[in-house]
Amino acid sequence: DDCGPMVLDALLYIKNKIDPTLALRRSCREGICGSCAMNIDGSNTLACTKGCDDISGAVKVYPLPHMQVVKDLVPDLTNFYAQHASIESWLKTVSP
Repeated sequence: DDCGPMVLDALLYIKNKIDPTLALRRSCREGICGSCAMNIDGSNTLACTKGCDDISGAVKVYPLPHMQVVKDLVPDLTNFYAQHASIESWLKTVSP
């Protein structure tokens, strides 16, 4: 598998080599967890699944547009977690 570099790889390069203050979330690097969700060239997507080869020219990266920003590309997930808890999206046991 040679899928090439992803936008997340480019952002981590920037953080590690150019600007260590860059803040972003990432976790699985597999397109499963959603931690690296952001707006890339006007489309809300995952930085770990968006290939650099899919982009021509300069890329514009922004935090998700519908969320408050903690810093740089890090959204505030307070409302997300509250909504998630309110729908109780987990299995429950029924006690006799």
